Amino acid sequence: MKLWKKGLAGVIGAALLATLAAGTALAAESRTKITSVSITIDSDISVGDSGGSVTASANGSNYDVTDVDIVNDDGEWVDGDVPRVEITLEADGDYYFTSMSKAKVTLKGDKATYVSSRREDSSSTLIITVKLDDLEGTMEIDDVTWQNENSPIATWETTSGAVSYQVRLYRGSSSVGSAVSTSNEYYNFASSITREGEYYFKVRAVNSNSKKGDWYESDYIYVDDEMLANIKAGNYNSISNSTGSTTNAPGNSQQASWIKDSVGWWYRYANGGYPTNGWLQINNQWYCFDSVGYMRTGWIQAGDGNYYYCDLTNGNMVTNTWTPDGYYVNESGVWVKGKTR
Repeated sequence: MKLWKKGLAGVIGAALLATLAAGTALAAESRTKITSVSITIDSDISVGDSGGSVTASANGSNYDVTDVDIVNDDGEWVDGDVPRVEITLEADGDYYFTSMSKAKVTLKGDKATYVSSRREDSSSTLIITVKLDDLEGTMEIDDVTWQNENSPIATWETTSGAVSYQVRLYRGSSSVGSAVSTSNEYYNFASSITREGEYYFKVRAVNSNSKKGDWYESDYIYVDDEMLANIKAGNYNSISNSTGSTTNAPGNSQQASWIKDSVGWWYRYANGGYPTNGWLQINNQWYCFDSVGYMRTGWIQAGDGNYYYCDLTNGNMVTNTWTPDGYYVNESGVWVKGKTR
């Protein structure tokens, strides 16, 4: 009898547990499942902005959007950035969310792609992470012109959508050579202008996805015998003097030397010209010069795509060291990606 009572007690206990479990399941199932969701997204994030905003609205009647958070908003947006956004949904009191896969989440409005989702608060909260399309800056280019009417240097205004530019020279109706690429907003065609004639150039932007913009065309310059001789001799640059006006480079009577004016440092050759648009080794140190001949400092992306650092005071490219902002450059001066302190 005792054994029978013990066994009966066990059976009764198991039955009670089963009943309690069933009751719990029935309590959970008293809420109605939300098996799919639809959201409309609107973003005003654009290249060049710091911050920006994203709004989202629910297209269903049993849940609402309660929060939208840009999770990688950590500075100014640049071309190629991919904003990631967390959208929080709250179910009505008698509803709950089931597990949501990509197929169960409909995204409308500005183009966005489902990344992941998670549930919280007994499945009454659903947090969906999406990524917006890659940001693209404008590919339009303004102020496409020559540095001056006696200069072979092509210039244009930087555009936010470009990581590089393609530029092409024309004499009359014929192209001179092929298109060349540069990461600067200028290009020196001195080596390509070898004959008299009427010249112009075209330039277009190339973004981080290698998408190319429209060609923009410059005005014309006429290269005669005198201008051609000056171009070959390097006597075509202009510089800013202390009054803010422009003058021709100094004559041929000077020795090569560094000169500082109200704008900055530049290097004068013995023949009166000076370097522009690139690098020059002076006394075993490398220096970089801009489109009008002034020494550049700080981080510089060269034509090879690598980044180099020029000392803010002396201007020389540094090697085998840490930069002031905590990055390392190797024996060639190239920034070593991923090596920081």
